[in-house]
Amino acid sequence: MKLNPNTLKRLQRFKNNKRAYYSFLILAITYILSLFAPLLVNNVPILVYYNKQMYFPIFSHVPEKAFEGNSESEPDYKKLNKSEKFKNSVNFILFTLVPYGINESNLADLDSNSYPPSKPDSKHWLGTDDRGRDVFTRIFYGYRISMSFSLILVFFEILIGVLLGGIQGYFSGYVDLFFQRVIEILSAIPFLYLILISGSFFGRSFTVLLITYATVSWIGISYYIRGEFYKLRNQQFVQSAIALGVPNFKIITRHIIPNALTPIVTFLPFMVIGSMSILSALDFLGYGIPAPNPSWGELISQGRERLSAWWLIAFPSFALFSVINLSSFVGEGLRDAFDSKEKIVLR
Repeated sequence: MKLNPNTLKRLQRFKNNKRAYYSFLILAITYILSLFAPLLVNNVPILVYYNKQMYFPIFSHVPEKAFEGNSESEPDYKKLNKSEKFKNSVNFILFTLVPYGINESNLADLDSNSYPPSKPDSKHWLGTDDRGRDVFTRIFYGYRISMSFSLILVFFEILIGVLLGGIQGYFSGYVDLFFQRVIEILSAIPFLYLILISGSFFGRSFTVLLITYATVSWIGISYYIRGEFYKLRNQQFVQSAIALGVPNFKIITRHIIPNALTPIVTFLPFMVIGSMSILSALDFLGYGIPAPNPSWGELISQGRERLSAWWLIAFPSFALFSVINLSSFVGEGLRDAFDSKEKIVLR
């Protein structure tokens, strides 16, 4: 797909904004790494070499019987690595960069006189939580869940908002009046009540939370799209297309939407911030993604109950603050790049 010169100029303007561009790179790289989290942070090893055979437990189930055990279940690889079969032989186990699972209780790593949550040390860089689980591991996996939730939600938010807002702005009249009354009804529903009701009927899960929030989160962007369509439908190029008998669908998709994308692009990072903040707040209150799924809000909630365990509040809060800050830098850069008015530099 070939981009038009105006779009290329805007992208180049965004790239020239170093703070926004590097913030985008940091967010993109860290999110891509989080998608491969099982290959980087996991208590299941990547490779096991035993009796001249290689096994890849991270990709497929390997029973304990493969290592002369008695069970079909997966062995405790850390305990197996300390056994005589691997300690004093050519056999070896290759673990990931951070050898801890998201729900693994690492009580064996703690001192005999200490109890979880434990302070940061050389083994657990950010400490452990109240069940002995590695905090860095749960923050890393929590980032993947939070960012995936936000991006999927924003996609549906834009899709529904552009569709309904565009229909209102283009057809106006009774169509606009009908949808406005529907939006007013949806806006009057308290969001927390909606979460509680949907959770009681369908249970708490990633999908239920996503669908519930998506039913009302599109309202804000629909107002902007509605206004853009109202403005653009009276432009000369749209009126000319209507006079030539061009179908409405073609006019909307080819002529209006490309010219109405500025509010969508500029609001996109801020929509991601809002989605991630809402998810963390719901997890903190206990209405978000259910345990034992990793969550920044759930870690902060643990820290609230154990104020002496400062690392449970400090590190997840810093991660949330960093992502929000970087996203806001990207949003500011996009807003400046897609602003139709050139900035006047006073010398």
